Amino acid sequence: MITTGMIADSGAWIAILIGVVGSAVIHLSQGILRLSFFRRAAGRAMEARRLFILGTVLNLSAPLWVVVANRFAPTVFYTSVYATGLLVLLVFSCRKLGHCPGRRDYLGAFLLIAGVALLARHILAVPPPAMNTVNPAGILVAAGVGLGVVWVAIRAGLRGGWLLGGLGGFYLAVDSLLKGIAQFDGEAPAFLPSTGFGIFLFATSFLGAGLAFGMTQLAHHRGARASETIAAYDAAYVAFPVLWFCCVAGQQGVSVALLLGLAALLLGVALLAAADISGHPSAGE
Repeated sequence: MITTGMIADSGAWIAILIGVVGSAVIHLSQGILRLSFFRRAAGRAMEARRLFILGTVLNLSAPLWVVVANRFAPTVFYTSVYATGLLVLLVFSCRKLGHCPGRRDYLGAFLLIAGVALLARHILAVPPPAMNTVNPAGILVAAGVGLGVVWVAIRAGLRGGWLLGGLGGFYLAVDSLLKGIAQFDGEAPAFLPSTGFGIFLFATSFLGAGLAFGMTQLAHHRGARASETIAAYDAAYVAFPVLWFCCVAGQQGVSVALLLGLAALLLGVALLAAADISGHPSAGE
């Protein structure tokens, strides 16, 4: 369990570490998927297929990382550090996609790290409610409203990376939160739920993961800028759980560190998006 004040037990730090590693893997998968599209366009179909399979497998590992992290601490400890994986994508983009860091990238990376640090300080100082006290009804309603937006986006042929990426990040956050609630349906958090309702929530959560993957792929196929898609995805995935827990906790769930952290994080991902970390293949790659 999480203690009060600035000292958290080892479970919180383990969840944060899992969040950093999981984020690195998932962001790397996005870079690999982007590279597979470039390879296909270059007529290298076999290599493109291998890259697509690898990227897809790594991308679909997202629910597994959060399942492990939820065993140690409330979901928000995992989600709040998710944007750190952008730094891994930045390195991959330089080595494989032909875009190496510039001044704007470094500033964006600094703000991103500062934002994550402030959010971590907030959740360590103001521990979120235990997952077994969170009512999933509001999350399910929000997910239903999001489906309406998805339907409009598909029917209207919308292609903006900010919209499709934001929807993807939102639905991955829904997936993570529902899993966290389901895993805490007993007296203590477990890797798998033990009650009928917990099993239902856990199974339902995978629809969120599927929608998240579908939104990013739709953005790629409709020609949206990958940098915009990924930045919006990260911003939504980090912001929704934090803001949701603020609503659950009320006024005591808000702090200066939280507000500054969200502002720095959103500005950081916006700068990285504007710099187009998706890049293009390097010559000879």
